[in-house]
Order: sequence, then structure tokens, then C-alpha cells
Amino acid sequence: MTGTGRRMPFDGLSNNVKGILLVAGAAASAATMHNIIRYMTVEHGFHAFEVAFFRNFMGLIIFVPVIARHGFGLLRTQKLPWHIGRAAINAGAMLCWFSALALIPVGDATAVSLIGPVFVALLAMFVLGEKVSVNRWIGILLAVAGACVVVRPGYTEISLGTWLVLSSMVMVSASKVTAKWLSQFDTPTTIVAYVTLLMTPITLVPALFVWQWPTLEEFGWLTAIGLLGTTGHLLFTNAYRLADVSLVDPASFMRMVWAALISYAVFDEFPDAWTWGGSAIIVIGTTWMARRGRSPEVKRMPGAPVD
Repeated sequence: MTGTGRRMPFDGLSNNVKGILLVAGAAASAATMHNIIRYMTVEHGFHAFEVAFFRNFMGLIIFVPVIARHGFGLLRTQKLPWHIGRAAINAGAMLCWFSALALIPVGDATAVSLIGPVFVALLAMFVLGEKVSVNRWIGILLAVAGACVVVRPGYTEISLGTWLVLSSMVMVSASKVTAKWLSQFDTPTTIVAYVTLLMTPITLVPALFVWQWPTLEEFGWLTAIGLLGTTGHLLFTNAYRLADVSLVDPASFMRMVWAALISYAVFDEFPDAWTWGGSAIIVIGTTWMARRGRSPEVKRMPGAPVD
């Protein structure tokens, strides 16, 4: 390379490879954050509601420069009630997810959460009227079969933590479908701005009923949760911008790997063979949906921090 330009480490890689690497990094950020949440709730006695508030508060601080750059015109919308409703759904999803992490191992919660794309597909079909192809149905059935392997209904009792994860995934899916509908009227930046701004005051309300003041060290951990969550969300967003969904989605299995390794090191908790096997089947199913059942014109829906 000539001139004064400097060659960056990833310049020689294809966009698909960059996307997969970004997903791996996002998975590490998410898994680390989830284990810190479990550490703060189990070892330090913080309620999941307060931890969720700090997650949103730190994310809001990081988002302030975006608002400053775009100005308050960014918030101009004719669908304010829908934005408020979506933020409430997102907040509910986060409260359920954080509460689940206080009750069950991170690896188990992560395995169940992989079923999320199935709920998105079903809600899009019933609410938005999207047509579901035979290939997408095959992917849905595979993913549901994988979830049954993980949960094993009828053989083991389904725990409260598992129900909370499933509830969280349903609400996340409803939020994504709502975001897709809102994208007809507002830009993705406006959609993300509203959910980021509104989730902080919404989660503050339940947090006040269980509030305990953190020490300086605990505040550092709570800050780390916010930073890791926002970092992971940005990495995921850029990964889907660079690479094909069908290539990027299988890399989401790295969430299981990171979650299991960190959870084993910190809590001596490790998923059993049923959880690993079921997770693999879920990822195969959701990948089949992405590769075979997704129409070329369908775009990735605007996201929001829900974990």
C-alpha cells in the first residue's frame, strides 16, 4: 500500500467474514453482560428491575451524541402512541429476561432465547399478513423441535426462569414486528431513538420499589452492563449491515459458547447435552428460515436494546 494511508487489520477480509467476526464479538459482549447480570442479582442481591434500569440509563447516555448530531427533529413523528407502546413492550421483555438470568444459568437461558426468530416469523404472518413459504415452515418446525429438546416438556418441570425467557422472546418479537410497521412512517434512527429514550423512565418506575444504592464497585459493574449491552447491539447491527443474514445468523450460536464458558468459569454452571443438542437444532432451523424462507426484498427490522 502506498501513500500515507494505513492498512487496517480487517481491510483484506470480505464483508461476510467481517460480519461473522462482528457477530462473534457481539456474542462475547452479550454473554459477558448476561453473566454480570447474574453475578449482580445472585451474589450482590440486586433486583433485576434495578439492573435493567441501569442498563437503559447507560445506553441512553451513550445515545445522547446521536440526538445531538441529528437534533430534536429526529423525534418528529405522527405515531407517538405506537412508539410509547413499543418501548413499554421492550421494557417488559427486558425485565422478564433479566429476572430469568437471576433464576436459571445463563447458558440455559441463552439456549431457550434462540427460539426468538420463530416468534417473529409467526407474528409477522398473523399481524402483518406476510406469506410463509414451505421452507420457512420447515425452519419453524425444526426450531420448535430444538426448543422441545432443550425444555423437555413432560419429562422435566418447566421452570419459572424458562417461562420468563419465553415471555421475553414473545415480547421482543412483538416489538420487532411493531418496528417493521413503524418503518413505513419513520426512519430507523427515529425508531431506535424513541425506544432508547423511553425505556429509561419506564424501567425506573419498578426499580424504585426495589432500589438499593450501589457501592462504587457495584456501580462499576452496573456501568459495565450498560456499556457491554450497547456495544453488543451496535456490533450486531453492523454485522447485519455488512453480511448476508443467512451467513450471520448461524454465528449467533457463539452466544451459547461464550455464555457457557464464562458461566462455567464464574458460577461452575455448564449446559447439559440436551441443551447443547437442542440449541444446535434451533440454530439449524432459524438458519434454514433465513436462507430458504426469507424473501429477497425483506429488510432487517430496526432493533432495540432488549438484553
